[in-house]
Amino acid sequence: MSERPLLLLTGASGAIGSAIARRLADGWDFLLHGRDASRLAALAEELEARGARSILWVRDLSRTEGLAAELSARPEFSWVRAYVHAAGQPLYRLLADTTEEEWDALFHVHVRSIFLIARRLIPSMVRRREGRMVFLSSVWGESGAAGEAAYAAAKGAVHALVRSLARELAPSGIAVNGVAPGVVHTPMLAPLGEEGIRQTLAEIPLGRAAEPDEVAAAVAFLLAPESRHITGHILTVHGGWR
Repeated sequence: MSERPLLLLTGASGAIGSAIARRLADGWDFLLHGRDASRLAALAEELEARGARSILWVRDLSRTEGLAAELSARPEFSWVRAYVHAAGQPLYRLLADTTEEEWDALFHVHVRSIFLIARRLIPSMVRRREGRMVFLSSVWGESGAAGEAAYAAAKGAVHALVRSLARELAPSGIAVNGVAPGVVHTPMLAPLGEEGIRQTLAEIPLGRAAEPDEVAAAVAFLLAPESRHITGHILTVHGGWR
């Protein structure tokens, strides 16, 4: 790797994750995680053209069996200076219709994987007495959502983890924050259908969905040197919606 600091970015093959990588490409090298190997490789090539080197990590975080051992076996995790968790998946389902497998998958990708990855990174960050963590959440983690109870519950757990971990790690110079988008213009909107999307956008005071790069800008702000005194905060990007 180069002299640039190393940033671990999960969900880098998704719309928001790739936007975060592009936004940060001028100052970081990357440990890029994703489920789609071809998209991840294409993103790494794009970032390399801007001077950012990448290590690729292809894995499905909706299943975390063996993840702790995998993290321990890879030395590059000890080099990470910042961790952004953008991996995630939606579930539009009434709780009564939600299977145990669906519930578990949401908590694996949104919560348990953060726990295991953060636990792996913390000792090295504490030794350096510096580090940043930013976890992508959702406005539903604060307000709840009918028809998305499992998803909202997982994101609520992320909010609690941000606030608790920030208190644990602040004495070691490590900041932990969250970014909670509202509606974002990504493929995750598709299951709502055209009419559902129209109705949802009509509720947003700014009248539109956020673009992935606007979410990425919030993440970049929380990683910037000027934000070093901000920790335990959930930054919303929702157009005044909630």
